[in-house]
Amino acid sequence: MLDLLNVIITQSIPFMLLAFGISISYNVLRATDMTIDGSFVLGAAIFARLVTLGFSPPVAATAALLGGALAGMMVATIQRGGRVDPLLAGVLATFILSSLNLILMGKPNINLLSQTTLVSFAFAQSNTMGWIVTGLYTVILCAIAYSLMRSHFGLSLRAFGNNPALLKRLGKNIERYRLLGFALTNLLAAAAGCLTAQTVGYADIGMGLGMTLTGIGAIILGQQILRSVTKQPHFRSGAEFIACLIGVILYFFSLNALLRLDIDPIYLKMILGIVLIFFLRAAVKPTLSGNAS
Repeated sequence: MLDLLNVIITQSIPFMLLAFGISISYNVLRATDMTIDGSFVLGAAIFARLVTLGFSPPVAATAALLGGALAGMMVATIQRGGRVDPLLAGVLATFILSSLNLILMGKPNINLLSQTTLVSFAFAQSNTMGWIVTGLYTVILCAIAYSLMRSHFGLSLRAFGNNPALLKRLGKNIERYRLLGFALTNLLAAAAGCLTAQTVGYADIGMGLGMTLTGIGAIILGQQILRSVTKQPHFRSGAEFIACLIGVILYFFSLNALLRLDIDPIYLKMILGIVLIFFLRAAVKPTLSGNAS
Protein backbone atom coordinates (compact mmCIF):
# COMPACT_ATOMS: atom_id res chain seq x y z
CA MET A 1 0.00 0.00 0.00
CA LEU A 2 2.84 2.37 0.85
CA ASP A 3 4.45 1.55 -2.48
CA LEU A 4 1.20 2.41 -4.30
CA LEU A 5 0.93 5.69 -2.39
CA ASN A 6 4.51 6.59 -3.27
CA VAL A 7 3.88 5.95 -6.98
CA ILE A 8 0.70 8.05 -6.94
CA ILE A 9 2.44 10.98 -5.25
CA THR A 10 5.43 10.92 -7.59
CA GLN A 11 3.19 10.84 -10.67
CA SER A 12 0.91 13.59 -9.34
CA ILE A 13 3.60 16.14 -8.48
CA PRO A 14 4.57 17.28 -12.02
CA PHE A 15 0.98 16.85 -13.26
CA MET A 16 -0.34 19.33 -10.66
CA LEU A 17 1.16 22.27 -12.55
CA LEU A 18 -0.59 21.13 -15.71
CA ALA A 19 -3.87 20.56 -13.88
CA PHE A 20 -3.78 23.99 -12.25
CA GLY A 21 -3.10 25.60 -15.64
CA ILE A 22 -6.03 23.70 -17.15
CA SER A 23 -8.21 24.72 -14.20
CA ILE A 24 -7.47 28.41 -14.81
CA SER A 25 -8.30 28.00 -18.49
CA TYR A 26 -11.44 25.93 -17.91
CA ASN A 27 -12.89 27.56 -14.78
CA VAL A 28 -11.60 31.14 -14.99
CA LEU A 29 -11.19 31.89 -18.70
CA ARG A 30 -14.12 29.59 -19.57
CA ALA A 31 -12.21 28.03 -22.45
CA THR A 32 -11.14 24.52 -23.34
CA ASP A 33 -7.60 25.31 -24.45
CA MET A 34 -6.18 22.38 -26.42
CA THR A 35 -2.92 24.31 -26.84
CA ILE A 36 -1.87 22.94 -23.47
CA ASP A 37 -1.08 19.57 -25.09
CA GLY A 38 1.49 21.29 -27.30
CA SER A 39 2.77 23.64 -24.59
CA PHE A 40 3.48 20.68 -22.30
CA VAL A 41 5.75 19.18 -24.97
CA LEU A 42 7.18 22.61 -25.79
CA GLY A 43 8.40 23.09 -22.22
CA ALA A 44 10.10 19.68 -22.26
CA ALA A 45 11.52 20.23 -25.77
CA ILE A 46 13.05 23.64 -25.07
CA PHE A 47 14.57 22.53 -21.77
CA ALA A 48 15.99 19.30 -23.19
CA ARG A 49 17.38 20.94 -26.32
CA LEU A 50 19.08 23.81 -24.48
CA VAL A 51 20.57 21.57 -21.79
CA THR A 52 22.04 19.23 -24.41
CA LEU A 53 23.49 22.27 -26.20
CA GLY A 54 25.35 23.23 -23.02
CA PHE A 55 23.10 25.91 -21.51
CA SER A 56 22.71 25.94 -17.73
CA PRO A 57 19.54 24.28 -16.34
CA PRO A 58 18.12 27.55 -14.86
CA VAL A 59 18.48 29.30 -18.23
CA ALA A 60 16.93 26.32 -20.03
CA ALA A 61 14.03 26.20 -17.55
CA THR A 62 13.40 29.94 -17.87
CA ALA A 63 13.38 29.64 -21.65
CA ALA A 64 10.94 26.72 -21.39
CA LEU A 65 8.50 28.77 -19.31
CA LEU A 66 8.79 31.75 -21.66
CA GLY A 67 8.16 29.42 -24.60
CA GLY A 68 4.94 28.22 -22.96
CA ALA A 69 3.85 31.82 -22.34
CA LEU A 70 4.50 32.69 -26.00
CA ALA A 71 2.43 29.66 -27.08
CA GLY A 72 -0.42 30.99 -24.95
CA MET A 73 -0.09 34.41 -26.54
CA MET A 74 -0.19 32.77 -29.96
CA VAL A 75 -3.52 31.06 -29.28
CA ALA A 76 -4.88 34.27 -27.75
CA THR A 77 -3.88 36.15 -30.90
CA ILE A 78 -5.69 33.58 -33.05
CA GLN A 79 -8.83 34.25 -30.98
CA ARG A 80 -8.38 38.04 -31.09
CA GLY A 81 -11.68 39.85 -31.37
CA GLY A 82 -13.64 36.66 -30.72
CA ARG A 83 -13.59 35.75 -34.41
CA VAL A 84 -12.25 32.23 -33.81
CA ASP A 85 -13.72 29.84 -31.23
CA PRO A 86 -11.19 29.10 -28.41
CA LEU A 87 -11.48 25.34 -28.93
CA LEU A 88 -10.74 25.65 -32.66
CA ALA A 89 -7.96 28.13 -31.96
CA GLY A 90 -6.39 25.66 -29.55
CA VAL A 91 -6.55 22.87 -32.12
CA LEU A 92 -4.89 25.10 -34.73
CA ALA A 93 -2.19 26.17 -32.27
CA THR A 94 -1.55 22.53 -31.35
CA PHE A 95 -1.03 21.69 -35.04
CA ILE A 96 1.52 24.49 -35.28
CA LEU A 97 3.27 23.43 -32.07
CA SER A 98 3.49 19.80 -33.16
CA SER A 99 5.79 20.84 -36.00
CA LEU A 100 7.58 23.52 -33.98
CA ASN A 101 8.38 21.07 -31.18
CA LEU A 102 9.92 18.62 -33.62
CA ILE A 103 11.94 21.42 -35.23
CA LEU A 104 13.22 22.52 -31.82
CA MET A 105 14.13 18.99 -30.73
CA GLY A 106 15.64 17.96 -34.05
CA LYS A 107 14.50 14.39 -33.39
CA PRO A 108 11.48 12.70 -31.75
CA ASN A 109 13.25 11.97 -28.46
CA ILE A 110 16.02 13.58 -26.39
CA ASN A 111 17.69 11.62 -23.57
CA LEU A 112 18.41 13.61 -20.39
CA LEU A 113 19.72 10.80 -18.16
CA SER A 114 23.33 11.90 -18.60
CA GLN A 115 22.58 15.62 -18.32
CA THR A 116 22.67 17.91 -15.30
CA THR A 117 19.18 19.27 -14.61
CA LEU A 118 17.44 21.26 -11.88
CA VAL A 119 16.62 18.09 -9.94
CA SER A 120 19.41 15.69 -10.95
CA PHE A 121 21.56 16.59 -7.93
CA ALA A 122 18.67 15.67 -5.62
CA PHE A 123 17.91 12.39 -7.40
CA ALA A 124 21.62 11.57 -7.16
CA GLN A 125 21.20 11.61 -3.36
CA SER A 126 18.01 9.52 -3.31
CA ASN A 127 14.65 9.21 -5.04
CA THR A 128 12.95 10.66 -1.98
CA MET A 129 15.16 13.76 -2.03
CA GLY A 130 14.58 14.09 -5.77
CA TRP A 131 10.82 14.08 -5.40
CA ILE A 132 10.99 16.50 -2.47
CA VAL A 133 12.90 19.01 -4.62
CA THR A 134 10.53 18.43 -7.55
CA GLY A 135 7.58 18.96 -5.24
CA LEU A 136 9.16 22.18 -3.97
CA TYR A 137 9.38 23.55 -7.51
CA THR A 138 5.74 22.60 -8.07
CA VAL A 139 4.59 24.22 -4.83
CA ILE A 140 6.44 27.47 -5.59
CA LEU A 141 4.99 27.82 -9.10
CA CYS A 142 1.48 26.85 -7.96
CA ALA A 143 1.72 29.34 -5.07
CA ILE A 144 2.68 32.14 -7.48
CA ALA A 145 -0.21 31.27 -9.79
CA TYR A 146 -2.59 31.02 -6.82
CA SER A 147 -1.49 34.45 -5.58
CA LEU A 148 -2.21 35.89 -9.02
CA MET A 149 -5.67 34.35 -9.00
CA ARG A 150 -6.34 35.95 -5.59
CA SER A 151 -5.21 39.38 -6.79
CA HIS A 152 -7.05 42.09 -8.73
CA PHE A 153 -5.55 40.58 -11.87
CA GLY A 154 -7.22 37.26 -11.09
CA LEU A 155 -10.57 38.95 -10.53
CA SER A 156 -10.22 40.68 -13.89
CA LEU A 157 -9.47 37.33 -15.55
CA ARG A 158 -12.68 35.91 -14.04
CA ALA A 159 -14.59 38.90 -15.36
CA PHE A 160 -13.09 38.27 -18.78
CA GLY A 161 -14.19 34.63 -18.69
CA ASN A 162 -17.69 35.32 -17.37
CA ASN A 163 -18.60 38.55 -19.11
CA PRO A 164 -15.96 40.18 -21.36
CA ALA A 165 -18.47 42.80 -22.53
CA LEU A 166 -18.83 44.05 -18.95
CA LEU A 167 -15.05 44.15 -18.55
CA LYS A 168 -14.84 46.26 -21.71
CA ARG A 169 -17.51 48.66 -20.41
CA LEU A 170 -15.39 49.12 -17.29
CA GLY A 171 -12.63 50.48 -19.51
CA LYS A 172 -10.43 47.37 -19.48
CA ASN A 173 -8.57 46.10 -22.52
CA ILE A 174 -10.04 42.61 -22.90
CA GLU A 175 -7.41 41.55 -25.45
CA ARG A 176 -4.68 42.24 -22.90
CA TYR A 177 -6.39 39.94 -20.39
CA ARG A 178 -6.89 37.33 -23.09
CA LEU A 179 -3.16 37.40 -23.84
CA LEU A 180 -2.09 37.32 -20.20
CA GLY A 181 -4.62 34.66 -19.21
CA PHE A 182 -3.65 32.18 -21.91
CA ALA A 183 0.03 33.01 -21.41
CA LEU A 184 -0.29 32.03 -17.73
CA THR A 185 -2.09 28.74 -18.38
CA ASN A 186 0.36 27.65 -21.06
CA LEU A 187 3.34 28.75 -18.96
CA LEU A 188 2.16 26.36 -16.24
CA ALA A 189 1.76 23.60 -18.84
CA ALA A 190 5.29 24.21 -20.12
CA ALA A 191 6.58 24.14 -16.53
CA ALA A 192 4.89 20.76 -16.05
CA GLY A 193 6.51 19.47 -19.24
CA CYS A 194 9.90 20.80 -18.16
CA LEU A 195 9.67 19.06 -14.77
CA THR A 196 8.32 15.85 -16.29
CA ALA A 197 11.22 15.65 -18.75
CA GLN A 198 13.66 15.93 -15.85
CA THR A 199 11.94 13.31 -13.67
CA VAL A 200 11.46 10.69 -16.42
CA GLY A 201 14.84 11.42 -18.03
CA TYR A 202 13.77 12.33 -21.56
CA ALA A 203 11.67 14.64 -23.72
CA ASP A 204 9.44 12.98 -26.30
CA ILE A 205 7.38 14.50 -29.10
CA GLY A 206 4.31 12.46 -28.11
CA MET A 207 4.42 12.96 -24.35
CA GLY A 208 1.61 15.57 -24.32
CA LEU A 209 -1.00 13.55 -26.20
CA GLY A 210 -4.38 13.73 -24.45
CA MET A 211 -3.06 15.74 -21.48
CA THR A 212 -5.69 18.49 -21.75
CA LEU A 213 -8.68 16.15 -21.82
CA THR A 214 -7.20 14.02 -19.03
CA GLY A 215 -6.66 17.12 -16.92
CA ILE A 216 -10.18 18.44 -17.52
CA GLY A 217 -11.69 15.09 -16.58
CA ALA A 218 -9.63 14.90 -13.39
CA ILE A 219 -10.52 18.48 -12.44
CA ILE A 220 -14.25 18.02 -12.96
CA LEU A 221 -14.17 14.79 -10.97
CA GLY A 222 -12.33 16.53 -8.13
CA GLN A 223 -14.85 19.38 -8.19
CA GLN A 224 -17.79 17.02 -7.96
CA ILE A 225 -16.31 15.19 -5.00
CA LEU A 226 -15.47 18.46 -3.22
CA ARG A 227 -18.92 19.85 -4.04
CA SER A 228 -20.62 16.78 -2.58
CA VAL A 229 -18.65 17.26 0.65
CA THR A 230 -18.92 21.04 1.04
CA LYS A 231 -22.41 21.43 -0.49
CA GLN A 232 -21.15 24.63 -2.14
CA PRO A 233 -22.29 25.30 -5.74
CA HIS A 234 -19.33 27.58 -6.48
CA PHE A 235 -15.68 27.58 -5.45
CA ARG A 236 -13.08 30.20 -4.69
CA SER A 237 -9.52 29.96 -5.97
CA GLY A 238 -8.33 27.91 -3.00
CA ALA A 239 -11.13 25.37 -3.38
CA GLU A 240 -10.44 25.12 -7.13
CA PHE A 241 -6.82 24.26 -6.35
CA ILE A 242 -7.89 21.64 -3.81
CA ALA A 243 -10.30 20.18 -6.40
CA CYS A 244 -7.36 19.90 -8.84
CA LEU A 245 -5.33 18.05 -6.22
CA ILE A 246 -8.19 15.65 -5.41
CA GLY A 247 -8.90 14.96 -9.07
CA VAL A 248 -5.25 14.36 -10.00
CA ILE A 249 -4.68 11.99 -7.07
CA LEU A 250 -7.87 10.06 -7.90
CA TYR A 251 -6.85 9.78 -11.55
CA PHE A 252 -3.44 8.32 -10.78
CA PHE A 253 -4.90 6.11 -8.04
CA SER A 254 -7.36 4.65 -10.56
CA LEU A 255 -4.62 4.25 -13.16
CA ASN A 256 -2.27 2.38 -10.83
CA ALA A 257 -5.08 0.34 -9.26
CA LEU A 258 -6.07 -0.94 -12.70
CA LEU A 259 -2.46 -1.80 -13.48
CA ARG A 260 -2.18 -3.76 -10.22
CA LEU A 261 -5.28 -5.69 -11.24
CA ASP A 262 -3.30 -6.85 -14.30
CA ILE A 263 -5.55 -4.95 -16.72
CA ASP A 264 -4.00 -4.83 -20.18
CA PRO A 265 -2.55 -1.29 -20.59
CA ILE A 266 -4.22 -1.11 -24.00
CA TYR A 267 -7.62 -0.86 -22.28
CA LEU A 268 -6.63 1.62 -19.55
CA LYS A 269 -7.72 4.88 -21.21
CA MET A 270 -10.95 3.28 -22.43
CA ILE A 271 -11.86 2.02 -18.94
CA LEU A 272 -10.94 5.31 -17.28
CA GLY A 273 -12.95 7.21 -19.88
CA ILE A 274 -16.04 5.08 -19.27
CA VAL A 275 -15.69 5.48 -15.49
CA LEU A 276 -15.32 9.24 -15.89
CA ILE A 277 -18.42 9.43 -18.12
CA PHE A 278 -20.37 7.54 -15.46
CA PHE A 279 -19.32 9.97 -12.72
CA LEU A 280 -19.92 13.05 -14.86
CA ARG A 281 -23.40 12.01 -15.98
CA ALA A 282 -24.29 11.20 -12.38
CA ALA A 283 -22.97 14.45 -10.93
CA VAL A 284 -22.47 17.28 -13.43
CA LYS A 285 -25.18 19.90 -13.65
CA PRO A 286 -25.77 22.07 -16.74
CA THR A 287 -24.35 25.15 -15.01
CA LEU A 288 -20.99 23.45 -14.65
CA SER A 289 -20.24 23.07 -18.31
CA GLY A 290 -17.40 25.55 -18.80
CA ASN A 291 -17.71 26.86 -22.34
CA ALA A 292 -15.66 29.53 -23.95
CA SER A 293 -16.92 33.03 -24.15
